[in-house]
Amino acid sequence: MLKNNFPPGTRVRLRFTGETGIVTDRLSDDMVQIRLDNDPDFIIPAFEDDIVADTVLSSVAPAWAAAREKKPEPPARRVVKSQYHILKPKGLQLAFEPMPGRDESVSRYKVWLINDTPFEFLMEFDLFTTGRDVIILDEKIAASSAYELGDFLSDDLNDAPEVFISVQRISTEGTSQPVEAGLRIKAKQFFNSFQTASIINVAAYHFVLLNSFEPKPATPGQDLKSYTMQNRSKTRSAGNSRPHKAFDPEDFAHFEPEIDLHIQALMNGYARLDKGEILRIQMQHFHRFIDRAIRLGASRVFVIHGVGEGKLKDAIADSLRGNPHVKKFKNEYHHKYGYGATEVVLQD
Repeated sequence: MLKNNFPPGTRVRLRFTGETGIVTDRLSDDMVQIRLDNDPDFIIPAFEDDIVADTVLSSVAPAWAAAREKKPEPPARRVVKSQYHILKPKGLQLAFEPMPGRDESVSRYKVWLINDTPFEFLMEFDLFTTGRDVIILDEKIAASSAYELGDFLSDDLNDAPEVFISVQRISTEGTSQPVEAGLRIKAKQFFNSFQTASIINVAAYHFVLLNSFEPKPATPGQDLKSYTMQNRSKTRSAGNSRPHKAFDPEDFAHFEPEIDLHIQALMNGYARLDKGEILRIQMQHFHRFIDRAIRLGASRVFVIHGVGEGKLKDAIADSLRGNPHVKKFKNEYHHKYGYGATEVVLQD
């Protein structure tokens, strides 16, 4: 039986970002589709557990009234304090708690940051993929506690998720020098890390981020934070980044050097979308594909866009022209694709 708390037309607010919008469709038992107020051309999926009815704004409220309303604050993060003394602390840890749906399948994970040490920290944290920033925060973390950070989707495992963390220990003498760590999460590694996480006492996919908090001597060259932030920004704006070659030969071996951007090849339920929404989705997949090809060090790829009205082909060409990692591209007749694909040659 459907939960159906948010039928189409309901005004809602996202718990973690405070953004508001209107439910346009139901995608599954526990997921709906939302058109955001701050970007009416953009429709996003959202789990019902992550939204609340927005009673502040109504769909018929005049624009001037909406502009005067104060944006609701997102709810505070859940914090769990340890009820016992931890004899052998592991350090700062990341736990991904599976959140099964009604059919018991898992499409998302609740992300927890666990500090089982007796120390308090100032922390900078970033979990990101080639497609999006998942979680970014800059907070104080109490000793012997666990913090709920947000949601991580199963699909994010396919987009090379990475973590950057920088902490400063707080003491009566002030704060220590920053200690940094980075983590690349691979799917096989992820699913082999299932265990009971301390403090929250639930079975989760678990990683230790930091177990030593003594600053390491500076080394020549680029520091970890600069490298990680550069790598993250590469996925947003190719003009301000430098490519790096494949760090995972297995990932490179399974990389398909072509992508079919016909909407029926990308998703189901596309008949409900208008042309603008379809183009946006196609370009999102295109950007992820090109970013991954650059990251893995691919030399040549094909982007299948069809002929049609040419809007998708033109949008792809505009993006490629501004990408410094692209040596050249062409849309000429090909024995396999006809005129429906663009060949892209990437910089060595």
